[in-house]
Amino acid sequence: MKRLSLWFPLLLIPLVVIGLMRLKMEADILATLPGEVPEVKALKWLRDGFAGGSDLLIALEASDSDHSAAAATALAERLQKRSDLIKEVRWAQPMEQQSRDGSALLARSLQNADPAKLSDLKARLEGEGAAKQLQGSIETMATSPDNALVQRLSYDPLGLLDCLDTSAMSTLSGSLFGLISDDGKFRVLLVTPAAVVSDYRSAEAWLKKIDAEIAAWRKDSSETSGITLRETGEPAFQAEIGAGIARDMSNTIGMTEVLIAILFWFMFHRLKPLIWIQLLLMLSMVVTLGLGGLLVGKLSIMSLGFAAIVLGIIVDYAVLIIQEAREHPSKSASELRKLAAPGIIAGGCTTSTVFLSLLFSGLPGLAELGLLVALGVMVGLCVMIGLAPKLAAGKQVASVIPPSSGEKARHTFAIIGTVVLFGGMAAVFAWRGLPKFESHAEALRPSKSEAMDAWQWIQERLGRDSEASVPVLVTGPVEELRSRTTNLSHTLDEAVKSGQLVRHTLPTMLIADPAAQKANRSVIEWLIAEQPRLEKEMDAAGFTEAAFGLFRGVTPLWKHALEKPWPQDAAESEAASVLGRLLATGDRAESAGVSKGQGIVLASVSIAGKPGQPNRAKLDALVDLLHHQEGAVAAGWETLGSALSSLVKRDLNRQMLPIIGILIVTLLLTFRNARDLLLSIALLATGLGGLAATMSVCGISWNLASLAAIPLLLGTGIDYGIHLLLALQRTNNDILHVRHTTARAVFFSGMTTVIGFSSLFFAGNRGISSLGLACCLGTLWIMLIVLWLLPHWRVWLAPGRRSSAAGPAR
Repeated sequence: MKRLSLWFPLLLIPLVVIGLMRLKMEADILATLPGEVPEVKALKWLRDGFAGGSDLLIALEASDSDHSAAAATALAERLQKRSDLIKEVRWAQPMEQQSRDGSALLARSLQNADPAKLSDLKARLEGEGAAKQLQGSIETMATSPDNALVQRLSYDPLGLLDCLDTSAMSTLSGSLFGLISDDGKFRVLLVTPAAVVSDYRSAEAWLKKIDAEIAAWRKDSSETSGITLRETGEPAFQAEIGAGIARDMSNTIGMTEVLIAILFWFMFHRLKPLIWIQLLLMLSMVVTLGLGGLLVGKLSIMSLGFAAIVLGIIVDYAVLIIQEAREHPSKSASELRKLAAPGIIAGGCTTSTVFLSLLFSGLPGLAELGLLVALGVMVGLCVMIGLAPKLAAGKQVASVIPPSSGEKARHTFAIIGTVVLFGGMAAVFAWRGLPKFESHAEALRPSKSEAMDAWQWIQERLGRDSEASVPVLVTGPVEELRSRTTNLSHTLDEAVKSGQLVRHTLPTMLIADPAAQKANRSVIEWLIAEQPRLEKEMDAAGFTEAAFGLFRGVTPLWKHALEKPWPQDAAESEAASVLGRLLATGDRAESAGVSKGQGIVLASVSIAGKPGQPNRAKLDALVDLLHHQEGAVAAGWETLGSALSSLVKRDLNRQMLPIIGILIVTLLLTFRNARDLLLSIALLATGLGGLAATMSVCGISWNLASLAAIPLLLGTGIDYGIHLLLALQRTNNDILHVRHTTARAVFFSGMTTVIGFSSLFFAGNRGISSLGLACCLGTLWIMLIVLWLLPHWRVWLAPGRRSSAAGPAR
């Protein structure tokens, strides 16, 4: 046995070191969500599948449009010079650059257009047909009341745009002009890093260099006065969340350690035990982090709070051992361990089992939290049972317990308390009902995030006041993307007509149609060959130079494209930089997680609401509509709520039955009688009822994360009942003795658990904060019942047993 106790630490140390080296901070908030849910997949595809998904967005606002334009251009041009940091900067550039991009998109659209329409165009322009087409355009411009048609013919008298679906033309303008507000005062720069920003440390380092460049620009440029700048996008989120995890981790551990030390000193006034308890806590946490690094490998924004919870739980084991040492100052370490171990092991195993049940949660972040807490509890249990008795035995001041008067306990206040408790809960539920459940995904977002606030600002300034834009993705085999998008477009058109949607934008005409490209090649070659004649006809008809721009813009692009493999892939197009933000195929699509040969198309649907805040009923209707469209899925945070809420509720139901079964078996093995089993169940049920009543009165709702408080409270709360009921069992219901001994340790245990959960208030995730609040309130209710009412309930169920007290039971 001694050899085993020597070899075990030697084997454990390298494992812990390797685990600590492997442990990393996971700043990807999507990694905390279930990857099999279509809406979560869509968010990952949206971020990783398109050019710009890893961009830094710099939002800029000035007092007038000219000032904004000059400042945006000056900053963009300065950033472009830092090729060591930046691959590309996109912004609302001067019209010449926009015209080049527009020509590239138009050339791409025409070569994928309906071959019948392009053949009709050729037929209209052959021979004398060109003169008739131009004359018809002149007459229409002179007589038509349709201003949009007149404007179009002024730069497209040959009718090239007649080959395209005019309802889809908004895709072009949306691709080019979506970086500037209607009043021109607000602009967005899209900054692509030169290298992959793979983690929060590299994102933080890259952002510091960008911020330094911006600071130098502000200092050197005269355009910066009155300019407001904010940053968002993937690098900003990574840096912010990763730094927040590290900060929250250190703050919660530090704060928890300090509060526990203060509480211990307040209750026991002993310095030496406080020091070795702190050392054992540190040892337990280091081992837990090392083993957690081996098993999980990461700490996410949802799992970082595990450390504070573990500290709040395992310190109880040390205090219970100290309490036993004070009650039995003459016992040796092995005798003390034998006395304290049963309750600690029963409570620790029960707590670990309940936290392990979070592995069945649909939220990976919560599953990681449960695994790490369970691991930490078992490590702390082993450390405390193994080392604490040696440090505590024979070295504690003996407890001074007032002698019993022999008088039976009076239960007046306990009866009143029980009646008020159950009557109050019944009144609250009749008045306010049970707490509501909020199904939206706000609980999964960071609680305080400058990057999130900046993103909301961009949505508000670039959006329309009465509309909310929802990204929609169309996925499927590359050769089917165009047909699927076309079918979706028809469905959305009907939804717009019925008032269900406000508008939609699908890049259907930019999606490759290899068969159409093959059929259109001869017409495109003909247009290139006939360009001199057609331009001469336009000049003879009296058209100005502006009318030549569109035709002259596409023909050189076609010439260049025809020199390469045909049909043309999106990556080979002159419009590739824009297409990459709307279409994902090939390697880019595979890197986003779709299967080989599959592709993704990005569309936008506007529904009633406000920017970033869609009307819930309209959004649900859109999601239901998309469920009937092959390969279509909404990709906004707003759509996650309903998908995840049903998953979380299902997981809770799946967790509760095995948890309840395990608790009953554990309690039966611990107590070996039905009375204490029923008391333990009544304790947990009443504690949860008190929590629900408090939430109803305060207007607090359950959410996707805080529902996990229910199984957690079952696991942590049962400990207090086990320790107190075992003490009452040993002392034959001597309430006075238990109140001055075990109840003090249980009070300390409960308060340290409250301290551990309260540290989650400061977590960077709204859901984890709400989880901490629910667990704190529930623990306080369970503590109140355990320390005040539970001893009397046990006496009532065992009439005639001893229940001495020095005075009224309160």
